[in-house]
Amino acid sequence: MPRARNVLLMAVGIALLIPLGAMAVGAPERRPDRTVALLSANGSGCPRGSTPPVAAIVQPTGAITVRYRNFVVSGGDYRTCLVVVNVATTAGWTWLIPAVENRAWAKLGASGTARLATSMWFTGFESTVQDDKQVAGPFDNYWVTSVARKQPAWAPCGKSVNLTIAETVRVTEASSDTASLLTTTLDPPSWRRC
Repeated sequence: MPRARNVLLMAVGIALLIPLGAMAVGAPERRPDRTVALLSANGSGCPRGSTPPVAAIVQPTGAITVRYRNFVVSGGDYRTCLVVVNVATTAGWTWLIPAVENRAWAKLGASGTARLATSMWFTGFESTVQDDKQVAGPFDNYWVTSVARKQPAWAPCGKSVNLTIAETVRVTEASSDTASLLTTTLDPPSWRRC
């Protein structure tokens, strides 16, 4: 009897040392999916024409990228674009708005400046991402801005949600000074179960 008890205790001890994942049966859990549908794009920075002014896609990494086709601003003016996308997620999961990166191009003379203001929020919630960056001339190159969320902002659990992305580009000085917003990218998300 003592020998059988020792064998039982040893078996229980070994079982406790094995990670729970190693004892699970079946395939490993897949990463949740997200799908994105562009609902609207309005403003002087994304004018309607023969081709859609904006495209929104989910990258293989899970990042969401919004591409602007004709978001160009000349000196002494500004343009805005308000993009609304619907993001649907696998049931039982929620995701966190991560860092946001804007990629632009600016060509500025010695006294020119370009400003890029970003704001982002889930419909029905207060703004979760806000940023305002500036570049000064002389400048003739790509211009990349990045901002992390100001507070944790988890999407509503396991359902589709509308996300609004508001971008404003302002350029000062001569009309030869220009800036164009090319893309806005939400980095790959952080996930958690609901």
